[in-house]
Amino acid sequence: MKREVDLIVRNCRQLLTLQSPSKGPRKGKDLADIGLVGDGSIAASGGKIVAAGTCDSVMAAVRPAEECIEVDAGGAVVMPGFVDCHTHTVFAAYRLDEYEKRVRGVPYAEIARTGGGIAKSVADLRRTDERDLFETGLRRLNGCLRHGSTTIEIKSGYGLNLENELKQLRVIRDLRKVCPALVVPTFLGAHAVPPEYKDRREEYIQLVVREMIPAVAREGLAEFIDIFSEAGVFSTEEAERILRAGSEAGLKPRVHADELYDTSSAEMAVHVGAVSADHLNKISSRGMSLVAGSEVIGVLLPGTSFGLPSLEFAPARAMVEHGMAVAIATDFNPGSSPSESMPMMIAIACSHMRLSPAEAIAAATYNPAFALRREHEVGSLETGKRADFLILDCEDYREIPYRFGINPVGRVFIKGQEWTGDSRLT
Repeated sequence: MKREVDLIVRNCRQLLTLQSPSKGPRKGKDLADIGLVGDGSIAASGGKIVAAGTCDSVMAAVRPAEECIEVDAGGAVVMPGFVDCHTHTVFAAYRLDEYEKRVRGVPYAEIARTGGGIAKSVADLRRTDERDLFETGLRRLNGCLRHGSTTIEIKSGYGLNLENELKQLRVIRDLRKVCPALVVPTFLGAHAVPPEYKDRREEYIQLVVREMIPAVAREGLAEFIDIFSEAGVFSTEEAERILRAGSEAGLKPRVHADELYDTSSAEMAVHVGAVSADHLNKISSRGMSLVAGSEVIGVLLPGTSFGLPSLEFAPARAMVEHGMAVAIATDFNPGSSPSESMPMMIAIACSHMRLSPAEAIAAATYNPAFALRREHEVGSLETGKRADFLILDCEDYREIPYRFGINPVGRVFIKGQEWTGDSRLT
C-alpha cells in the first residue's frame, strides 16, 4: 500500500542519499560511498523522509496527499543538510585585530600571552548581556543555515566562571527554542584557565567539577561536556578528571585533542569513552590505531589551520587508511576559524587534507551525526529521518569543493519545510 506524503521533490540530477546498509559510521573505502542516485526523488510526510531514491522507485511507493507540495529541483544536486558538529557560534565579538597580527607572522601563542585569544573572547562575553548575545547568535545561525547547516552543535567556553558559563548556555537554550535547525548544546567550561585563576589552576578545576558541572546538569543546559586537553591548557590527567565528573553527571564526553602537540589526548579520549576527539593535527600513528579500534569519531577542523594560518592540517588521508571514522566541522569561532561555511570546509579538506569530494561530503553529513549521537535523525536521506535537505546551485556534487569560496546552497529544507531566511520559527 502506498504511503501518503505531503512533500515530493523531483528532477534531482544527482541525489546524494548517503544511505548505508551499516549501522555504524563510514570508515575506509566506505567513506566515499555517498549513495549517488541519478534522476532522483524524495518524498516526505510530517517532516520525515518516507522514500528517497530514483524517481520511479519513489513514485511507486508513495501517493501525494490532497495538499501535497511538489518541488522541482531543476536538475540540480540534492543532498542532506550539513551536520556541523563542532562550533562556538555564541560569542560576543570577532577578534579582527588579532587576524592582522597573525597574517604579519605573529604566532598565536604570543597573541594569547598578551591577553588575546580565548582570554579576549572571555572578556568580551562577560561584559555582554544575554539579550545581545541572543541577537548576535541568531544572526550567526542565519549564516550557518544559509550555508546549508541544518544541524549545529554549539559550545560554551567563553564564560569560564559559573555565572557566565550558565549565561552562555542559557542563550544556546533560547536559540534552540526559536531556530528551525537542530541545535545541540555542549558545556566547555574547561576551555582554558581564566586569567584570575592563572596561579590557582587546581582551584579552577575544582570550580568546574564541584560547581559548574552540577549546575549545568541540574538545569539541563548541555548534552555533552568538552575540554581543551593540550600542553599549557589542561593535561590529560586533568582532562580525564573533569570528563569523568561530567560523565557521572550525565554529560557525554568530547575532547579537543592533539591540536598543537601530540599529548596522547586522542588515546585519553578512547580511555574515557569519549564520543569524539576533535582537531587531531598532531595525532600519532598509535593514536590513530587506537581511535580506529574504538567508537570515537575523529572530528577534523580544516578552517582552524587555514585561519590561524598554520597550514598544519590533520593527517586525514592517514586516518582514513588507519580505519578511523572521520568527520569535518567548521569550528566556527571568533578567532581562529570565523567561518560558518561547511562548503568551504569541504573545499579545504579536499585541497589541503587530500580527501576526495565524496569522502569530504560523507564526513560533513553522515559521520558527524554520530559525533552528536543523532545518527537516527540526521546525516542521510533515509526513511524515518528528518527531511533536512539542500538543493544546490550546481549540477555535480564535485562543484562544492572545486568552486571554493562561493556558497553553492540554493534552497534549504528543514523537516520538510523550506527555510525562507529567518531563523525564528514561524
